[in-house]
Amino acid sequence: MTAEESTKYLNSKRRSTVFIIVFVAVMAVLAIYSLSVNNFKMSFSEAWTVVWDRICGNIPDRATDYYGWIRDYMVMEQSVPRTVASILVGVVLAVSGAVMQTITRNPLTDPYTIGISSAAMLGYCVALVYGVCVIPFIGGDAATMVNAFVFALIPSAAIIFVSSFKKLSPTMMILVGIGMMYMFSSFSTFIKFNASDESLQQIYEWGIGTMSSVGWEDLLPLLAAALLVLTAFMLLSKNINVLTAGDKVSQSLGVDPVRLRIICFLLISVAIAVVVCNTGTIGFVGLVAPHIARLFTGNDNRLLIPASATIGGMMVLLGDTLVRLLPGGLPVGVITALIGSPLFLYFLYRQRKHENF
Repeated sequence: MTAEESTKYLNSKRRSTVFIIVFVAVMAVLAIYSLSVNNFKMSFSEAWTVVWDRICGNIPDRATDYYGWIRDYMVMEQSVPRTVASILVGVVLAVSGAVMQTITRNPLTDPYTIGISSAAMLGYCVALVYGVCVIPFIGGDAATMVNAFVFALIPSAAIIFVSSFKKLSPTMMILVGIGMMYMFSSFSTFIKFNASDESLQQIYEWGIGTMSSVGWEDLLPLLAAALLVLTAFMLLSKNINVLTAGDKVSQSLGVDPVRLRIICFLLISVAIAVVVCNTGTIGFVGLVAPHIARLFTGNDNRLLIPASATIGGMMVLLGDTLVRLLPGGLPVGVITALIGSPLFLYFLYRQRKHENF
């Protein structure tokens, strides 16, 4: 690399780093604003007063300060968990999408392409409609979460199993996932015909994706999933970059492409399964966020992964904030789809002109 090329690369890296810092700052501002957005009318200053009082250990008593107690409950039990969860979910979806698009060398791939979403939906439907859990003696909401998590791991397990007998190309891995996606969707549709109106409504909302039921107890698994994908893929980012040069080049550089893809698929499946269990299926974030990040950072995963994480967090947080502002209680998946659909069409058109991304 010449001195001029080295200087150009360093300048590009600095610009990308600045963009990431700006994205984080914007996400922080949006997160702060979202704390005051809930079903109880309150100003931004009132919401922050509640947060500051909690930090100082001042919790209002319901008997003596009912208005203050209501404000505290709405901010700390609803707004804060939803805000944090939105960011964590966006991080998992966007980072998983960025890595999947790289390892499959397909810019139109997202985390649900390998059938994770439809498999989790089937597990959710089985528990909700028939009351059957894959782990005996578990019932209620826990059964739906356990079923969704276990079923979401099936597509990756199938890909890993087939890969142990036959070397699969990236395209074949995706095709196997798509085949299972349609199979699981068919079973879910059959189960819906036997569901009650109440169960059908829950399945519909969960299938679109919602943050309305997220609480403090859901943040720990979501945080673990976000840290898993961020830490693991940042450590693997150099090897993931090598895959863009093709399997033969990767092997010549000491990277086993099949093994690396299987590891990535497994990590993505676990993380997405955790997200799907807690919030349902939120679409388009894993597809669109990495493309937006590439406009600012390029294809280097060492920069693309953190940039995708911040943009994904902003997308879900923005969607959930709009949901809380609008009447009717729309699921956040509706907003992300409205935002993501035109962007998807744009990138699809852009892909027609450029074979590589």
